[in-house]
Amino acid sequence: MSEIDPLEVPALLLRMVPETAEHIAELYEMPAEMAVTSEAAQYDTFALLQDAFMEPIVLPELRKASPDAELMGRCFKFVDLLVRSSTHALTGPVYFQVLEEFFEPVPLEKAIPFMSKATRERTAEMLIGHENPVPQELLQ
Repeated sequence: MSEIDPLEVPALLLRMVPETAEHIAELYEMPAEMAVTSEAAQYDTFALLQDAFMEPIVLPELRKASPDAELMGRCFKFVDLLVRSSTHALTGPVYFQVLEEFFEPVPLEKAIPFMSKATRERTAEMLIGHENPVPQELLQ
């Protein structure tokens, strides 16, 4: 797999999860298509992941009785691309803004079916590192 350029992450997020458009536009106070090419979005992966992806899209969906499988599939494909990156500019934000959200058991339990093996492994490592319980399903 080719490495993702951190500067391309905002546009990649908008392409893979177009439901983030409204939140990206709000965060950067300009149309999403313009925002993802702006320096603000390109250099603020932490805010982008938290304020345009996790808080408004992923977490509310995972808190539903039946999360939208197609939407969550796309969201976790995006997460997996970041998790598998060797670039700290991507792995740091994905750990702090995405994986740490799974310290809460309910979203984690609902997220596991959508996680790739790499994402499950990184999430388990993070939980163990913070001395949190690791659900058996995460280790499979």
